[in-house]
Parts: sequence; C-alpha cells; structure tokens
Amino acid sequence: MKKSVHILLLLLFLQNTAHSQYWQQELHYTIEVSLDDRQHSLDGFLKLRYTNHSPDTLTFIWFHLWPNAYKNDRTAFNDQLLLQGRTDFYFAGREDRGYINRLDFRINNGTLKMEDHPQYIDIVKVYLPAPLLPGAQTEITTPFHVKLPKTFSRGGHIGQSYQVTQWYPKPAVYDNKGWHPMPYLDQGEFYSEFGAYDVRITVPTDYVVAATGELQSEEEKQWMRGRKNTEYRIQHPASSIQKPKFLKPAPKKPAVKKTVSKAPVKNKKNAATPKEPETPNPKPETLPKESEASNPVVPTKTLQYKQGNIHDFAWFADKRFIADYDTIQLASGRVIDAWTFYAPESNVWKNSMQMTKDAIRFRSRLIGEYPYNVVSVVRTRAGSYGGMEYPTITNIGPVKDAAALDRVIEHEVGHNWFYGILASNERDHPWMDEGMNSYYDNRYVEGKYPAQNDKNWLTAKIPDDQGALLIAHLVKEKKDQPISTGSAAFTSENYGAIAYIKTAMWMKQLEQYMGQPQFDSAMQAYYRQWQFKHPAPGDFQQVMQQHTTKDLRAWFRLLDTTGALPGTYTGPKKIKPAFLFSMKDYDRVNYINWLPALGYNKYDKFMAGLVLHNLGIPSHNLQFIAIPLYATNSKQFNGIGAINYTWRPAQRFKKIELGLSGARFSTREGIDSNGTKVFEGFSKIVPSLRVTFKNRSPLSTVEKWIEWKTYFIREKQFDYPMDQDDSLYYPTPSITQNRYLNQLTFSIADYRKLYPYDAQVQLQQGDGFYRANATGHYFFNYAKGGGMQVRLFAAKFGYLGAKTGEKVSRSFVYQPKLTAVRGEEDYTYSNYFFGRSEFEGFASQQIMMRDGGLKLRTDLFAGLQGRSDNWVASMNFNTTLPNNLLPVELPVRIFLDVGTYADAWKKNAETSRFLYVAGLQLSLFKDLLNVYAPILYSSEFRDNLKTAPEENTFGKRLSFSIDIQRFNLRKLISK
Repeated sequence: MKKSVHILLLLLFLQNTAHSQYWQQELHYTIEVSLDDRQHSLDGFLKLRYTNHSPDTLTFIWFHLWPNAYKNDRTAFNDQLLLQGRTDFYFAGREDRGYINRLDFRINNGTLKMEDHPQYIDIVKVYLPAPLLPGAQTEITTPFHVKLPKTFSRGGHIGQSYQVTQWYPKPAVYDNKGWHPMPYLDQGEFYSEFGAYDVRITVPTDYVVAATGELQSEEEKQWMRGRKNTEYRIQHPASSIQKPKFLKPAPKKPAVKKTVSKAPVKNKKNAATPKEPETPNPKPETLPKESEASNPVVPTKTLQYKQGNIHDFAWFADKRFIADYDTIQLASGRVIDAWTFYAPESNVWKNSMQMTKDAIRFRSRLIGEYPYNVVSVVRTRAGSYGGMEYPTITNIGPVKDAAALDRVIEHEVGHNWFYGILASNERDHPWMDEGMNSYYDNRYVEGKYPAQNDKNWLTAKIPDDQGALLIAHLVKEKKDQPISTGSAAFTSENYGAIAYIKTAMWMKQLEQYMGQPQFDSAMQAYYRQWQFKHPAPGDFQQVMQQHTTKDLRAWFRLLDTTGALPGTYTGPKKIKPAFLFSMKDYDRVNYINWLPALGYNKYDKFMAGLVLHNLGIPSHNLQFIAIPLYATNSKQFNGIGAINYTWRPAQRFKKIELGLSGARFSTREGIDSNGTKVFEGFSKIVPSLRVTFKNRSPLSTVEKWIEWKTYFIREKQFDYPMDQDDSLYYPTPSITQNRYLNQLTFSIADYRKLYPYDAQVQLQQGDGFYRANATGHYFFNYAKGGGMQVRLFAAKFGYLGAKTGEKVSRSFVYQPKLTAVRGEEDYTYSNYFFGRSEFEGFASQQIMMRDGGLKLRTDLFAGLQGRSDNWVASMNFNTTLPNNLLPVELPVRIFLDVGTYADAWKKNAETSRFLYVAGLQLSLFKDLLNVYAPILYSSEFRDNLKTAPEENTFGKRLSFSIDIQRFNLRKLISK
C-alpha cells in the first residue's frame, strides 16, 4: 500500500513539475491604423513589446505578413483554393488582389534585417540587433500599408463593406516545440500568441465599426445605439464639423481625434482586460503627397479599442450597419456588453441579440464563465454559409432563416472558448477547436431544439444519424483520415466530416464512457487550468484522465486511427424494399430499392419496367442494378443490368472491382411476307475487372485505373429471301452472329479545377484484327469563365495474320475513321441511340464522339469518311464564347476539328492530307446533349455536298450526340 502511495505521489509531483515548466511568450500591441475607402487600403503603425518567457535566447522573430497571401497566384493560399476547386482568386485581376508593404522594422530607431521565408511570401524573418535573453523584452516598431483584397476568404472588402482580418504584422508563436511560422490558408486556421491590444482605428465618420475588445468612446457607443431600427444614413455628430475643402499635405503626426478612456462600467468585476498605462500615439509613416484637387476632405473619426488576454484583433466597417445593444448578466453577477451589427434589411437578425445571450450563457454554464467585458456578432456581406470567429467578435455570412442563424451564432460565439481562450494550435490540431466546439453545438441544439434535432442540416450542427452516415460512407470508401490530421492535410470533405462531425461524435462517446457529470467536471477543470494558454492534445488527455478512474488511453488512441468509432452495429442486416432509395437505419438494413422506369428507341418504341438496385450510401461490396423493360412495339423483354463486387485493399490499390453487365435491345424493324413485324437486335454479356490505383496523398485529384473487358455479343440480323408468291424480297430474322472483343484500357485523369485533363490508352482485339487507341482531353480555363476543350486522338489498326478479303469485310466496322461515327458503327453497343440503324430523318442525325470526331455526316460519300485500316489522327477544339458577346447567355460554343489518315498521304490520294470541319455547338444538360451545326469545312466536303442538294440543307447538316461516355459522375457528385 505504501509503495502505491509513493508511486502516486511521484506521478503527481512529475505532473505538477511538468505543468510548472510550461511557458509562453507575451506580446503587447499598440497599433494605429486608418482606412482609405477610396483606395480600399490601410495605413498603420505598429509598436510591439515582445517579452521572452522561454528558456531560450532568441536571435530573430518570424513575422506573419498574411495580406501577402493575396499578392499573386504563387501563394499557399492560392494553391489550396485550386486544390479545393476554386479558380476565382487565380484569375482575379490586380485590382482585386491585396498585399502588405512599406515595412520598416526597427528597434531603438535602428533598422532590422529582414529575410524572406524560403517558401512563403507571407512570412518574413526579422533579425534582432542583439540576442533576446530569457526574461528580457524588446520593443519593435514598423509602419505598414495594406491593400485590402476583394473578399476571397476571411478578410477584404466588397465595395465599401470591410472585413479587416489578418491585417497587421504578427509574430509567429514560439513554444517548447520551436517556431511556428505558417502561411495563410483558407482551410486551416491559426495559432497566435496571447497579449494585450491597444488599437486606434481612423475611418470616415459615416462608418459603423465593430471590433475586437472594448470601445473606449462613450460618445461613439451612444451614436451606434441611436442607429437601432433607424435609417442607416443617420448623421454622425462629428460630420457636422466644418472642414477645409481639400486635404492638406499630411503632417508628421496626423491630427486625429483623441478619445478619452471612460471609467469601467459598474458590475464588470473580474474582467480579463488588464489596466494598461496610456501609451503615446506612435509616429505613423508619412503618406505620399498628392495634389490637393484630387483629394477632397473626408471627415474622419478615431476610435480606440483595448483588450487583454487575446491573440488576434479583427474589425469590420460598414456604412449600412445598425447596432443592437444590450447587457448580459452572467451567473456570477458580472455584467458584460453585447452588440450585434447588421444591415437594416436583415430581418432574420431581429432576434440576434437574444441568440447571442443564449450562446454566452450556455457556454458559461457548461464550460466556464466568459471572461471578457464585451461580445459582438457582425453580419457581413461576404462569405458562404457560416462564419468566422475572432476574440470577442465573430462575423457571420448569409444564412437562410432565424433557426439557422441561432445555431451559427452559437457555434461562432462558442469559439471564444475553443480557439479564443483555450488557444490550441488550430493548424495542427483542428479537432481541438472545431470538433470540441461542434460537440457543444450538439448539446445546445439538443436542449433548445429537441423536436427538430433529427431535421437540421447545418454547418454548426449535423444530426447524429446523417453525420454518422457521412462518416460511414468515407470509411467504407477508405477515404477517411484520422481525427488528429492537420488542417492542411485534410481533404475538403474530411475537414468537415472528420474535424467537425467525427470529433463531436468521439467527444459524445467519451462523455458517455466517463459519465456526463465527470465529463463536465473535467472540461471545466480543463478550462480553468488552460485558459489563456496553448493546450496540446496530451494536456487535454491528462486533465480528462485525472477526472475518472477509467482508463482513457484506448479512447485517445482512436484520434490517430481511421475507421468507424466503437459501437457500430455489426449484427445481421434485414432486407427491405424501398422506393427510390433509403438511408434510414443503413447499418441494420439492406434495401432493395425500386422505382418505375421508361425507355424509348425507334424500334422497340416505348418501354416500361422497373429499376431494381441496392445502390446507396455507404456503398455495399456487392452492388447490382437491373432495369427490365417490356417493349410495346417489339413485344419482347429488353433491358440492361450490372452486378459487381468491390474489394478495397489497404495498401497499393484503392479498389478492385469484378463485374458482369449485360443489355438487350432491338436495332432495326421490318415487315415480313406475312405482314408481321420482325426485328433485328442484339444482346451482350460483358465480364470486367477494374483495378483503381491508390494515390500517395489523400489530397491528390488524380485517378488512375486499368480495366479488362471482354464483350460477348450476339446479333440477330435480317436475311432477305425472295417470296415465291410475289417475287419480292422480305426481311427474315434468320441470321444470328456471335462475336467477341477483348479490350484492355489504362486511364489517368486529373479532376483538378484548373486545367483538368484525362487520357486513355486502349488495346482491342477481335477475330483477325487488333486496334490501338489513344485519346486525351485537356481543358484550358479562361480567366472570365468558360474555356477551351482540346481533344487529341490517334488510332492504329492492323490484321492478325495475312490480310484477306474476308478479314477486311469482317473487320470493316472496327476500322477507325475521321468523320462522325454512326449508330451501326458502335461495335460495343456502349452508347444510347434513338435509331441506331436509321439513314433518314431525325434519328439518322445522331452521332457519337469516337475516333476522329469530325462533326459532319458523310453517309453518301464513303470515300470522304477518312476510314483507314492503318492509322488515323485528329485534333478537336471546342471553346466557349466570350462573356457578354450575346445579350443573353446561351450554352453556345465554337468547334474546330482537324484530322488526317494514312491513305491521305499516298500518291494520288482522293482527299487532301488534312480534313477539317468548323461550326457552332449547342451544349445542354451538363454537356450530356450536344447539337452541332457545321459551317466551314474542307473543299472535298463542300464539293461533294453540292452534288447532293437534298443533303446540303442547314437542317440536314445538323447532327447531335448523347455523350453518356463523357458523363462525369464524380464531378456531379462533388458539386
């Protein structure tokens, strides 16, 4: 027993010793900044007092210059946006980008040496003139100028609505792991050092400013309160001051209006804001002189904000803001100020103050009391659904309704705890921020909206059943990543699904395992022990373990693993029918889904039947789809179907799919000698094996696969015997042919948003012949939208063994050609055709995009088709029209096809070496249906069309394709 006591005492001693060794740096900011709302820029001056509490001697400090993330298209920010499928910033004009410059870091008026980061332009190393010893402090100053970008991410401007975030030179964190310099990213938040801020913001008088910390001007507070439910054009008192007509050259010290700090508001006891001595205004950088005539006077005001124990400062300015003000009394009796800022027409915000109060009280009760004297919530004109948090203030973008706003306010205000007060390294451990926060979101919704808990699909709250479904899908596809993954290493889908949803689920299970009273007690202790510090995952685990007798090591190991969380149902599944599809109780039920099906072609006419399938989310290893159809004209059962089994190995391959598919339809209609309808048709069975290779990085947009298929095709064709009664020839379906085709395909595709491409190499072999195809597609994005699709094609054909007349005849349909491919030439029956065998009428004008792709039908001129039993090559260009070219935006494009073939290079060739077709293309239904109107073409085509005037009409020259083979299901699903 004594031995156990001694071990326990030793562990407690080691734990307390380890905690006592914790240290963090200390910063004091004094910043003066002015807004130029004509140039959308900031001019400022920073004075930073840096105290080295580390045991190390520092010779330099890394500074973040995050506005430079918007400087050009060679930043980590831009690279990440492209990876996420966004090209708006990449193609942004110079006027929409941003930067920070005019830096001059000094200590005691001595200029400091700067060195660019070797990889990122938004990080700079500033060398100190003398080593900064442990316990010592230094004061660094610099002017700075910021060109605010158009809002692409968290900060910037939309017109004269300003979101000023990540805007000033900011030191990187130095902790027991060293320096943490990091580039600005859209997906991936921040890690910053705590300090005290004294910020003076100068803006034109008609702007309402919402900022981090406590506003020091009671006059400004009164003015903002007066804007509640009033016209936003209300005049600011300062705007009545008489000003000269033109701005004089800037003096060395700007004549700004100084505000006087007021006495603290009563009842604001134990507030976190320290009482800092007044600091004289720093000397700002002198602005360049401009002509007086070009600079009309703009009355301005200067507002001062102070706040301690925070690690960031953000502010927002808009002329349209109205402000709601109230106070919130916390359980301790302390009273804090609350503000909400929004545009007058934002009706959904009318109860935003009560939502803010509920959020503050909920978190204060469950975790620990809100320590600051003010909280603000701002409705900004920028951003997608959701918002972004900063100390004491959050901005929120458009939301659909009041209930959604309530949840988003609760989530973003809640970040004051998990991000603001418990300032873990969000870039490396996003789960400690977003995941913990989402866990409390769930508890908020469960308490406030219990009846709707299974219906809300929100950024800050996804219901457990739908969240679990999403996680199960990612797990099944082996696309999930560990909870402990860093922000930048997450895929876009996993950042939301894992960092938010799965972490919240993990927290819930941890709560259930510990028991809610013990869990809540542990979280409150974690808050008390680590507030205003930088807790790491091990620190969190240690506190939680101290508040339970149960061993939590297995639970925390789950953070580093993929796969489903414990508790997943593994028993036998029931089989149930479902209309369309169902995902309810997906872990306990296998659904056989059904829905009505309709089909049509010119020979079978209308077909009716069912779609039977077990496709769902998450996917099954064994999947099937069957579409039996009864044809009203041919009076036979047709249809298509497929079944496949998928393995998902853990290592080299992403998945291996073994499949079997089949189809049956009619291909021609006739009337026999008895007046009875007869039909040609086909049936096919296609076994296949596809291996999809695994990428080294989950972030890769590349997909590579190799596939083997064998087509077993049975074709019923007409014979035309003479009828002895009338000596006429009638079709009789008496000829049945069987053939096969072996096909090996290697494909590589990059589904990136900028310049996507794909390429295929295909080898085919049939009875007496071989064929090799190479096809590539490359898309050139245009800066203002749209782009040009380039297709390259080449094919080589040859005979196996000696070339004979029989082989030539038998393999004719397999030979590549330049001009449009018709339905009868679809030798694998892989495309859908209205009238596969038609030579007249609308159905005959359908083509398919294969081989050379010259979009001109030359049915009457076989010699002009560019067919070859040797080789064929072509290039196809397709471009969208310039924006604003037409008064109404239409899905019209221009195409140009150029090709050549082996026979064109022989002496006395029938055609020129190169044939071309150009014209207009109408693309509908995500390029699934395309209509082509050839306008310009080679002289050979033009001369031969003149000999057949009935074919040389505009309507007859039109063709269309239904491009199922280019249908990008992955792209559609991702959107």
